[in-house]
Amino acid sequence: MEPVIYPLTPEKVLSILDVIEDYGVISVDVDNAASILDDMLYSNAEKLQYARRILDNGNVDKAVLVVRDRGGVIVIKMENVVEIRVAIKDYSMLIEDFALNQG
Repeated sequence: MEPVIYPLTPEKVLSILDVIEDYGVISVDVDNAASILDDMLYSNAEKLQYARRILDNGNVDKAVLVVRDRGGVIVIKMENVVEIRVAIKDYSMLIEDFALNQG
């Protein structure tokens, strides 16, 4: 199956991350080239809290929801320094709730 990409505006991605737990978070990965703190976080809850703090302080360059093989991953890139990936179970409900359209 080819991936389906749903572009997200910075405002929409912030709204989604406020309620992302409602959609069944599978995993959270944060890669911040300017900090070692991301390497010291172990739980999805800690990583998600850290990602929200980064998003509140930075500029989102690109954000998308990628759906492939019955899996959904939100990918956020910020200032060529930070990449956040959040895998979710119920991506179809998220697409419906936030009225996302394919890019």
